[in-house]
Amino acid sequence: MKVVSMVAAVSAAALVLGVVVTIPRAASASTQTAATITQFGTISNFDVFNDTGEVTHGFEIDLEGVSSTDITYTFGAPYERYGNPTITPTATGVAVIYASPWDAVANQFTQGTPLAPTPIRGTAGHECWTGGSPTYPTAGCEHFGLGLRANPTNVVYKWLVADPANQGKLMPFGGGVPIPAPAWSASPPPPGPNPQPVVAVVAPAPPPEVGQQLGDAVWVKVYMHERDTPSDLNHMVDDDIQVPAGFELETEWVLIQAGSNSLQSELANEGQLGVNAESVVRKYQFFAYTGPYDSENHEAMPVTDSQPSPGELGDLVGNQMAGLNLANAAGQIPGDRKRPMAFFLGKPALTTMSTTAKFRMGAIDNLHVAFSWFCSLDKAIPSPCTNPKTYIGLSKGVHRFSAYAIDKADNPSKALSYKWTIK
Repeated sequence: MKVVSMVAAVSAAALVLGVVVTIPRAASASTQTAATITQFGTISNFDVFNDTGEVTHGFEIDLEGVSSTDITYTFGAPYERYGNPTITPTATGVAVIYASPWDAVANQFTQGTPLAPTPIRGTAGHECWTGGSPTYPTAGCEHFGLGLRANPTNVVYKWLVADPANQGKLMPFGGGVPIPAPAWSASPPPPGPNPQPVVAVVAPAPPPEVGQQLGDAVWVKVYMHERDTPSDLNHMVDDDIQVPAGFELETEWVLIQAGSNSLQSELANEGQLGVNAESVVRKYQFFAYTGPYDSENHEAMPVTDSQPSPGELGDLVGNQMAGLNLANAAGQIPGDRKRPMAFFLGKPALTTMSTTAKFRMGAIDNLHVAFSWFCSLDKAIPSPCTNPKTYIGLSKGVHRFSAYAIDKADNPSKALSYKWTIK
C-alpha cells in the first residue's frame, strides 16, 4: 500500500490544499477498491513583493474557518525582519500578524520592507529571507510561512502600512494581495497496469474585492516536473541540484478571471503519475493583467486569452512551487527536512571590559558536515558571516549576539542567542 501525501514549498503568497489518499495495493487492477480520502490544508513558505508604492511595516494573514489551535508553526525570528508573529482571534477565524516594533523615542517604526524593484519578473524561491540571499534587506520582498492542521474557508493577505491617523499603529493597505490559491487532490488509479494515483490541482482566479462585480484577471503559466525520487521541501526550485533536468512547460499562457462569462475562472491540471514516479512538482507563475476592462462590470477584454498582447502583461504577482510526494505505507516521506543543531564553542564572559567579542559556533546534522552561518548583533538583520565571528570596537552597555546554521539542504537551525555586558 502507498499513501499520497502533499508537501509544498511556496515562493509566493499561496494557499496549498491537498488530500491524503490511502490506496490499497490489490493483486490486480480488477480488484482495486475505492480509496479513503481525508482532506487537510497547509499554508507553506511563500514570498510576497511590496508593490504598494510605499514602505510597509508588517504583513497580515487572515484565515477564516480555523482557530489558533489549528496553527502548527509560524515562520519568524531570526529569519525575517519582523520576527515572530502574533496570532489573534477574529470574528471569522484568526489573524496572523507580522509587525515592526515602534520606537517611541525616535517616533518611527524600526523595521520596514522597501519597495520591490520594477519590473518584478521572478524569484528562484529563496531570496526573501535572511538565509536565502545577502540582498534580502533591500530586495523589497518578505518570506512568511504557516502550518495548518485544518482547512481555512478563505485566506486574505494584506500588507500593513503606517496609519496616518494613529501614530505608532498599522493599517492594511488596500483590499489585499490578489494571489490565487491552488488546491491539490488525488484519486485512485483507473483500471489498468499503472498503479499510480491520478493527481489534480486547481488554481482559482482571485476573488472580487469589495465593490467589484468581477475579480482582477491574472495571466498564469505552469511548469511541471515529474521525478522518480521524492521531492524534498527545500529542493523544489527550478535551479536546484535535485531538479537537474528543469521543468517542462505544461500550460502556456492562460488568462483567468473570477466571475467572467468569457474567460476561465480557474486553471486545472490533472494527470496520472508515471509508473516509476515518486513525486510531481509544479511551478506557477502569476502575472498581472494590464489590458483593458469593461467599464460596467470589470470584465477583462484581452485580444486573446491564450497569449498576452502588447500592453497586457504586468508585473509578477506570485511565483509558487508546490509538489506532491508518494510516501511509504507508514506515511513517511523520504528526504532531508531535519534541522541541524547549533551550539556555542566559545563566547565572551557575561560581564567584561573588553570591547572585542569573539564567538565560535558548531553544528551537527544527520547528513551534513559543512554549514553556512548567519549572524546578527543587537537589532541588525542576520547576514552571512564567518565562523568564528569577531566584533571589535564595541560600545559599553548590553549587547546581544545571535546566529544560526544552514545545512546543504537549506535547513536552518534554531537560532543561538547570547547577551553580555561591556563595562
